[in-house]
Amino acid sequence: MSQGGTVISQPQSGEKGQQFQMMAAPPPNIVVPAGLPAGLAYLAQLSEVRVHQILELLEVITGFEKNNRYSICNEGEQQFMFAKEDTDCCTRQMCGTARPFVMNITDTNEQPLIQLHRPFRCQGSCLWCCYLQEMEIQSPPGNKVGEVKEVWTCWTPKYHVYDATGSPVFTIIGDCCYCKCCTDVVFRVLAGVDDGGEEVGQIVKHWGGCREMFGGANDFSLRFPANMDLMKKTILMGATFLIDFNYFEYRGNN
Repeated sequence: MSQGGTVISQPQSGEKGQQFQMMAAPPPNIVVPAGLPAGLAYLAQLSEVRVHQILELLEVITGFEKNNRYSICNEGEQQFMFAKEDTDCCTRQMCGTARPFVMNITDTNEQPLIQLHRPFRCQGSCLWCCYLQEMEIQSPPGNKVGEVKEVWTCWTPKYHVYDATGSPVFTIIGDCCYCKCCTDVVFRVLAGVDDGGEEVGQIVKHWGGCREMFGGANDFSLRFPANMDLMKKTILMGATFLIDFNYFEYRGNN
């Protein structure tokens, strides 16, 4: 990358959600693949990302669906990205957690980094092949880098993850009982599309206590090797949001 490129430096120690500054030169050994936003440079060096849904008290009290918002933090709970759903009011109220949406993920300076597209897929149908969930991941917006597709199974949540060319890169397998109380729920990330592939990461839904019992907000940790390909990390971030909506989103209107 040329010295004129714009990348992001590591946030210094401080409070959760502290912003970090844009730097004029790339940090050592951090290379952003061609076509991806330079603002993803900070993600390239992380081995854990934490996603915290922002509590919407009005939604909890009234059941009126609002656009979801999320803080995306590093392991030290310092925010380096922000995610906000973009769905019209009628769709949110009528379709509930099954709603199609666009999720915009930006850095702390509101520069667009990732965009997630979830199409409408009917849930609860007897024709299981008609309502399997999927999501397309773009980075930057308009440039497809991968997609996540649900795989039908009798009990266990399962997804296949593909890169921009349609080649399989991961299989995500969850617990057969994903609604467990007072404990974390783990979705294992396996290499390839073989259920026996090597585990290369985890998406962990954390138990949220009273906040979760009242349907307020969800917390996730996404764990992977620090040296994992940046594009693959980006796709797994998208998978985290699809899993949230499929299994853990508040269903007050459904």
